[in-house]
Amino acid sequence: MNIRKKLFLALLSGLLLGIPRSDSDLFLLVFFAWVPLLILEEDLRHLPNPYTVFNYALVSFLLWNILGTWWIAKVQFVGALLIIFANALLQAFVFWLASRIRTILGISLLFPFLFIWMGYEHLHLSWDLAWPWLNLGNALASAPEFIQWYSVTGVRGGTLWIILTNVAFLRLYGLYRDNNLKSIVLSGTGTMLLFVVPIFGSYLLSQKVEAQGETINMALIQPNLDPYMEKFDPQNHAQHVAEFFRTADALVDGDTQYLLGPETLILEQIDEKNPSDSIYYRDVLAFREKYPKLNILLGIHSFQKLDNKELSPESRFNTEKNFYYEPFNTALFLPAGAASVPQFYHKTRLVPLFERMPFVQYLGFLGKYSLELGGYTGTYSPRQGSTTFKLSDEALNIMPIVCFESIFGPYCARNLSEEKGFICMITNDGWWKNTPGYEHHFNFSILRAIENRRDFVRVANTGISAIIDAKGRVVARTPWWKKTTLKGEIHLRRGQTFFARHGDYLGQLSLILSGIMGIFAGYRKLKTSRI
Repeated sequence: MNIRKKLFLALLSGLLLGIPRSDSDLFLLVFFAWVPLLILEEDLRHLPNPYTVFNYALVSFLLWNILGTWWIAKVQFVGALLIIFANALLQAFVFWLASRIRTILGISLLFPFLFIWMGYEHLHLSWDLAWPWLNLGNALASAPEFIQWYSVTGVRGGTLWIILTNVAFLRLYGLYRDNNLKSIVLSGTGTMLLFVVPIFGSYLLSQKVEAQGETINMALIQPNLDPYMEKFDPQNHAQHVAEFFRTADALVDGDTQYLLGPETLILEQIDEKNPSDSIYYRDVLAFREKYPKLNILLGIHSFQKLDNKELSPESRFNTEKNFYYEPFNTALFLPAGAASVPQFYHKTRLVPLFERMPFVQYLGFLGKYSLELGGYTGTYSPRQGSTTFKLSDEALNIMPIVCFESIFGPYCARNLSEEKGFICMITNDGWWKNTPGYEHHFNFSILRAIENRRDFVRVANTGISAIIDAKGRVVARTPWWKKTTLKGEIHLRRGQTFFARHGDYLGQLSLILSGIMGIFAGYRKLKTSRI
């Protein structure tokens, strides 16, 4: 195989993996997108240079990452380059590692590729460079009718399905190349069943998910403030907050039980111990006094004061008032009732390089180099207090999600209560501008609704606000880049899905099995080198 053909195969896989990220309706491409790269691996793995597979895989994954996440450059060009290149390097290493292990052990590529890739996706959720945007199972988000079983497996089940189907197509190609027509028919039938059976199972599961439980009436406001030109301008902040409550006053009526606002609606940092010190928090209280039965949930910036013994890498110093504090990107919930106590949820899955510098807990000086995101510069604290909002007078829980956190399925599911409730996500997608980025981010909300079998309310500053039911079906949505409101009714479902109870068990098991294979391969390599 000449270099031109090798590059063609590498680029073809990258193209097929990346196209569905530009047009989610073409998600079916992922079921055979890996085949060219798998063919290339088979041809290259025995070459004297053991890193040849890595080099061509890097070409493929660079193209995949560019097509899939180029829109990050709309925010910060340097940050986009770092994220794209670092993720492609990591993916190329994972694929190369699977190839080396299968070559050393003399086994089919299926098992090391399957377990190591799924283990990598699991691991990629939990370290400081977490960027699970391109995890394979996410590509199926635009087809919720195909993946109702995510309530059992989570996104990793989609990854399993995609890899198995790709390997099945690779086998079909091998049989075709060998002109083995009899086996092609048998293998083709198996491949077809591998593709169809999960879809049929999804259909059966969806029939069991019915609208149930009591309902509540909610209203949300999408202010549509440009994060570059309007939203983070301190001179206009008071006007923006006042406009939000003027809109709310015209929107809310006696039947409205919940008023929802987007991420960082209030920019002035609110002291969580003394929130009434903030004029903007007092605005929230004043509005709630007009509607005492109204529950309010919206995004704010908040902080907690620290003493010298509590300092962390995320700590900051207020030079005007002479105290240290931790800053948070926060969801504020103010339950109905004059005597209600405000509840605060902190965003803990923070965007690498932008909201939190990786490894800042070990290298504290890195904190000052974080890049600007949506008008905010600096490292947030990931310290969490509560994971749900509770209404004490009734057994009802709201699971809050803030923006980037919606990519982390196991994290979100871990916060799901068995008590009745719903999921509320607040976000600001405008910094991606009109690119596939905001559409990808919207699709993650569909996945989280299915995984947790809860009605899902999405409240955006810009982007798409929506009501999504427990099947992942979009009941109502707002247009892109438009100041608007949305009112609707959602069901309060209870209980936990299998995935919520057990987490990413497929990823955890794959990580263990890949470690075992790695140990065996290392032992065999060491034993062979001594002979």
